[in-house]
Amino acid sequence: MTEATTIPQNEYGQYCLPDGVDGRPAAKAVISGQVFEPDTIAFMRKHAGDGDIIHAGTFFGDFLPGLSGGMAEGAKIWAFEPNPGNFKAAEQTIKLNDLQNVELRNAALSNQDGELLFRTHRTNGKALGGLSRIATEQGPGVQSVQALMLDYVVPIDRKVSILQLDVEGHEKPAMRGAYHIIHKWKPILILEYFGKVQWLNRNFRSLGYKPIGKLHSNYVYATESIDI
Repeated sequence: MTEATTIPQNEYGQYCLPDGVDGRPAAKAVISGQVFEPDTIAFMRKHAGDGDIIHAGTFFGDFLPGLSGGMAEGAKIWAFEPNPGNFKAAEQTIKLNDLQNVELRNAALSNQDGELLFRTHRTNGKALGGLSRIATEQGPGVQSVQALMLDYVVPIDRKVSILQLDVEGHEKPAMRGAYHIIHKWKPILILEYFGKVQWLNRNFRSLGYKPIGKLHSNYVYATESIDI
């Protein structure tokens, strides 16, 4: 990561950016002093209640200061970022803001523990930043990353109010790996580009998830009526 003469900041806090991501929307927002996806952050702060938030696809931590300040006493953010460069930047964002209620893992979420291939750069070497994603074969810009099941990471007695996934098409395995958490706590689901309520109700049949609206590019599902 390149040292900057000024640290990007907005109303929620300060941020460390990975190299090569200045053109990504989240980075551009904080560089200009704005909040990226402000409606999503405001909704999560409002509805976290006394429970934890699971936040996957953390990027450089652009959501973390905003979410951290809205958590109840004793509640925690479980954050996951598989891209090593993004993870290191998110670690620094946590330190810059002295966030004590965030537990960050350098891992992808899936339906089994192990390793996954993960594309962090284009074949020309350009960093993908928040567009980093699971890959199917080795090649330039691809590396192995740790994969975790949420059911094995987040203790089942931790109340989870919100499960938010920005995992570039890997939502189904990530949610299958959180089967017991979802059944026990019925968290609000915030899923980027995932408008598949039929899949949710096939796989979590007894819970009755319904679409309640959309925040930016995020589809929101809940088991009871909620204002959005």
